[in-house]
Amino acid sequence: MAIKDLRLILTIKDISRVENCTRRTAAHKMEDIKIYYKKTEKRQKITFKEYSKYLRIPLEEFDTYR
Repeated sequence: MAIKDLRLILTIKDISRVENCTRRTAAHKMEDIKIYYKKTEKRQKITFKEYSKYLRIPLEEFDTYR
């Protein structure tokens, strides 16, 4: 069985695909998540783990998007 590399960093496109919304709405949601985790600098990224905790959905549910 081959090991699949999973991405760690969440993008606006990922949020758009997961929540079935526009990229603009996904960008607003990304900003909300960054504020929630107090990540004010532009270089600070959101991980899939943080996103799953924010939405209270198990991390395994996002494997198809990673």
